[in-house]
Amino acid sequence: MNTTRTLSASFLLAAAAVVCLGDAITDAELKQDVWEYLTTRFCGSRGGRRIAHPRILTDYIRFDGNTNRLAAVLVEVACSNNTWAAGRAFKELEKYGTAEQLQFLYSCATNPVVGDRAMKAMLRIEGVTSNSVVAVERYFQLTNVVDSADRSRTSICADLIRFSKVDGVDPVCRSNALAVAHDFAFGAKCNYYWLDSLLIEDDSTYRFSKRRIAFMRGIAPYAAQWRFMANYVTNAINELVAYPEANLPD
Repeated sequence: MNTTRTLSASFLLAAAAVVCLGDAITDAELKQDVWEYLTTRFCGSRGGRRIAHPRILTDYIRFDGNTNRLAAVLVEVACSNNTWAAGRAFKELEKYGTAEQLQFLYSCATNPVVGDRAMKAMLRIEGVTSNSVVAVERYFQLTNVVDSADRSRTSICADLIRFSKVDGVDPVCRSNALAVAHDFAFGAKCNYYWLDSLLIEDDSTYRFSKRRIAFMRGIAPYAAQWRFMANYVTNAINELVAYPEANLPD
């Protein structure tokens, strides 16, 4: 019995040593793994069956747990001429970026192609501050974005509202962030139901207002493409016109 226990303990120590050695990855190896992940659309096939590409970067690469090191490689890829890999690198920075990448993300704030990814990563890392609010506002004011009413900008607006509610946010920054979010939402060409829900939670005067019914009517053509969204918009309009509409506050 004692011999068995000794052997078991020795096996566990040996396994732990292998894991530790396996985690010791060089900069070149880390870059190779990240590039391979970001540039491969799928891993291939086995027995005639396609193998899906892993959805989580750190499940695929030899990751040593150093997020700053990983994020630095992602920035390097994001600055490359490989459009496919650069786009995916920005998406990964939303998850793995750290404070060390904030300067880079701010520099991308007015980029019409990747600005949305930069803003989402920045808000996740830094939250709502005087600097992040200004950066998001500037991004919303861009006129050369591919689609000024796209889902990503609306998503950033929703993030701005959510992060402004986090404990510890400076009251002035919170107020400014909500003002920027509301200005964008009220002036956007379309409004998604999940953003509508956030606005209802944030502003008690919004649910039954002329602003909301105008938004619902504006999004109706887009909503018609999806059953759930179409039902949401239709129900909201029916609820609002029943008041009657003329008596609704602005």
